Amino acid sequence: MAFLAKRALAGALLSGLCVACASVAGPDSDLLVEPIQIDAVDVLLQESFPVQASAHVQGIVGDGCSELLPPVQVRSGNQIALTIQRSRPRDAICTQIARLYDAVLRLDGSFPPGRYRLTVNSVVRDFTVD
Repeated sequence: MAFLAKRALAGALLSGLCVACASVAGPDSDLLVEPIQIDAVDVLLQESFPVQASAHVQGIVGDGCSELLPPVQVRSGNQIALTIQRSRPRDAICTQIARLYDAVLRLDGSFPPGRYRLTVNSVVRDFTVD
């Protein structure tokens, strides 16, 4: 009998965690917005005219409460900055299951011959277009 009571309590606690993760932050809640963890960045060049480029990005979004935000790209000459962020309630109790990120993102503009620097969050990749 005690086993069933403990099992019911554990089920109730897990249900509460899922509700906290699924709740949408209201105007009074405190959201934390931060960059996701980036593990790998590869630059892919398409054989086209003009040359186009993409970034294959792999990383970790975060825990069960983290919501991925749309990537933001800024380019200034040969410098490209790609920011990938997540949002989550600051004090939420969340499942500790890492959500993986794996995407190919087209880089804006054309790429005439030259040297370029791509920064994805804090990871830097230099590449050359011949």
